[in-house]
Amino acid sequence: MSRRTLVWLIPILLTVHNAEEALAFHAYLPRMRTLLPGPLARLEVSLSYSAILGALAVLSALAFLLALAAAARPESRRTLWALLVVEAAVGVNVIAHLVTAVTVFHGYGPGLATALMINAPFAIYCFRRVQREQWVSPAALRAAVPASLILHGPVLVAGLWLAGRLSR
Repeated sequence: MSRRTLVWLIPILLTVHNAEEALAFHAYLPRMRTLLPGPLARLEVSLSYSAILGALAVLSALAFLLALAAAARPESRRTLWALLVVEAAVGVNVIAHLVTAVTVFHGYGPGLATALMINAPFAIYCFRRVQREQWVSPAALRAAVPASLILHGPVLVAGLWLAGRLSR
């Protein structure tokens, strides 16, 4: 697989995952208040289905824009690093899906299938290849981990909060 193909698979596979979440949230959203712990339940309740769809669409679009930038400027390690942070956040999201499947949903939760069958194996492949072929420095690769935790944590929560506010 070429580097360019791998770059484009990042937003494509994220969008496939987001599509599963979008379809599943339609059925799960009414139950979220009773399933989630206090603070998360309040955030989730403030989100309409249309706000969730909007947030998923914006996330996918941003990933495609980063891939476009990385494909257009293959020599730019910074752009590639930013895209790799997104893929690392997808990897963090796999872990979040596993945890919520066990502790919150007690089984399937929105996005679990693609997280396990597509996102996890692709993230492993992607980062093994990035490391083996040294697409970014070892320090930059290590820095993608805390950056992905910030992206999947506070940035995601802020984005969902904003989506909820804008949809009112």
